[in-house]
Amino acid sequence: MYGMNWSTEQIENELSLKFSMLVDSIKNEQQVINQSGVESDGDIQTVVQGLASVIDKVSDLLSNQALFQSEIRDLRDEVSSLRSEKRKLEAKTNEHVLDMAMEIGQLKRDRVELFRLLRKGGGLAGPDETSFPTSEYLERPLVIQNSEGHYLGVAGKGRKHFSLEDYVKLLENSVNSHRSVDLKWEKKGSQWELVIDASEEASGDKKTIVLATEETITPNNNTVVRIVSMEINEKNVPEALLFSLFKQIRDSFLR
Repeated sequence: MYGMNWSTEQIENELSLKFSMLVDSIKNEQQVINQSGVESDGDIQTVVQGLASVIDKVSDLLSNQALFQSEIRDLRDEVSSLRSEKRKLEAKTNEHVLDMAMEIGQLKRDRVELFRLLRKGGGLAGPDETSFPTSEYLERPLVIQNSEGHYLGVAGKGRKHFSLEDYVKLLENSVNSHRSVDLKWEKKGSQWELVIDASEEASGDKKTIVLATEETITPNNNTVVRIVSMEINEKNVPEALLFSLFKQIRDSFLR
């Protein structure tokens, strides 16, 4: 009956009904025997007592099962509640971590910008406007020209074109406790050169990268900033490697 998903009360009623009918039948037979003057050998009385004992044991078992099922339900509810609290705590922790990462990134950018302003201005008086490109120059599309004369740039999905300003921000975001990046601008004729001094604290590796750029008007009459050349530790970067580096920059921008 338990396997057929009967409730405890149903099982108790069914057993009580069936065994009480059997006990009544045995008692009636005993009465008939007694009335007829035939003596019983005591077997019937033994059976009746055994059945009563069985009914008591079954009743106890059913009561214990009901208690165990109640405790299991309580434990399941408690586990479900703990899992829900765990998910909420994880979500809250991830949110805090993301906020902290954004704040750290902003602090790094502010730090680099402050040092750049102090360096370019020669002190606390503020930067000299002629010591670095204008905001219009920095915001123009950054492109590279291939051997066929075509201009190649980067435009992200739903985002503006990739500019020299975006490239500088990528460099600033690469600053951490193990890597330092020092930026400065130099004006040479019609070109602006971005000088990047990067050093790795762990390996002691140092690099000086000079990126020469120039404002250019494309055949489509678009004003862009073209990468003229790049030097790493005073060695000119070949065109093929320059294209590869520009692709890496593009991939970083699109992520």
